[in-house]
Parts: sequence; C-alpha cells; structure tokens
Amino acid sequence: MQAPGMFPEYVDIAWFQLSQTLITSIISLMFFIIFVIVFYLKKNKNEDSLLVVLTEMFIEKMNDFFNSISDKIPITAKIYVLFLFFYILWNNLFWLFIDLFATSIPFFHHYLRPVTTDIIFNAMLATIGVVYALIYGFQNHWLRFLEKYIPLKGIGIAWKKPNWWKIFIWIIIKAIDILLWLFIGLLEFIWEFTKIISLTLRLFWNIFAWMVLLILVVSATMKIIGVPFLWPLLVIVMEVFVWFLQAFVFALLVMIYFKLAEESH
Repeated sequence: MQAPGMFPEYVDIAWFQLSQTLITSIISLMFFIIFVIVFYLKKNKNEDSLLVVLTEMFIEKMNDFFNSISDKIPITAKIYVLFLFFYILWNNLFWLFIDLFATSIPFFHHYLRPVTTDIIFNAMLATIGVVYALIYGFQNHWLRFLEKYIPLKGIGIAWKKPNWWKIFIWIIIKAIDILLWLFIGLLEFIWEFTKIISLTLRLFWNIFAWMVLLILVVSATMKIIGVPFLWPLLVIVMEVFVWFLQAFVFALLVMIYFKLAEESH
C-alpha cells in the first residue's frame, strides 16, 4: 500500500468531483444516523441493554468533565464542545472501521480518507471554536474585553494627569504607555490566530502521522505473513487511544479558550 499525500484527492462521483474526506464524512454521517436510530430503538425496548448503558455512561462522564471546568460557561458553548469531541471521535473511529476493509480492498483508499486529515476541515472547526470563544468573551465583558487588543486606557502608566508644568513629560510617558499597550494588543491578536493554527496542526499531524504509520505497519505485515487482517494488536490499541486523545485534547483546548474568555478583564 502507498502512503497518502498530505492533502486529500478529488475523485469523480457521477457528475461531481468530491474530495476523499467529504465522501468519508458523508458515509460517516449516514452510519451515525443509523447508530442513533438503533440506540433509541434499543432504549425504548430495553433501557438496561449494554449499548444503551455504555453509551449514556460515556456521554454523562464526558459531560461532567467539561462541566467541571467551569459552571459559568453557557450551555450552548458546552454543547458545542461536546459536539466537537464526539464528532471528531466518531469520524476517527469510523475510519478505523473502514480501514479494516481497505487493507484487503485497496479500492477503498482511492475514495476514502480520514476526515481529520483534511487540514481545511480542521481549520474550520478550530476557527469556529476560537471565534465562538471570542464572541462569548465580548458578550461577557463588553468593552473590558476589547482592552486586550485596543489601548483604551493604556497599561496604567501615568494615567492621572499631573500638574501643568509637568504636562510635557506626562504626554511622553502616556505616549509610551499607549505604544506599549498597542504592542501587547498586537501580541494578543496574533495569539488568537496562533490558537487556530495550533488546534488545526495538532489534530492534522497526529491523525495523519498515525494513518501513515498504520499503512506502513499493515504493508509490512502483508509482506511478512501475507494476511492483511492480522494487524499488530498493539498498534491498533495505540491508534484507538491516540485518536480518542486527539479528539479529547481538541475539545478540551476549545473549552479552555471559553474559560479564558470568561475570566478575561
């Protein structure tokens, strides 16, 4: 098997050209809808079934964890963070399931690719999360939040106007004060872009690297023993853990950005 490129390819589907990650996300969404339907059918039939109990327990534990970070963040923001976590995790685990077939049927690799290895998709999720946190910070603090970026008061040097005979020195000091805050505000503004870049690349590189590693390990296994489904168990377990961890870290960082926006002043 050939290691994939950094960017998804476009393939012809009927009259359209779709990216590999878009096709994967559509199929993943269809399976998610099926899972939700099966879950509610089983819940209505038997609330104590293993699927229902494990699913509800997992959702409840993750919800309790994110709620423990802050009880002041609005429920809509917490729902969005939970959505990020479960959406990324579902797509990662769905790809692992698809990869079971793709190892023996390389045809799948031509049309499908993990959604989170699309850097544009990751950037979209990161941008929405960071911008949402900024909007929340502005709603929570109004003009005080803008003081991070705009020198409304400077950084506090020579704020009180001195006697008239010291006015020239005061103007110089106050100008330095504003320039310093402009520089700090610029750094804060750059930091917001850095958040987006960090979230995007963290998720992309970790998922992409593990996808390539898995392909290399499976290829080596096929050459040695000729059986594609006999993957090294340790690699599979580690991949599930890493993909869970990346979904968790992505959602956790977005939640922390909300927490920082809440405490900003």
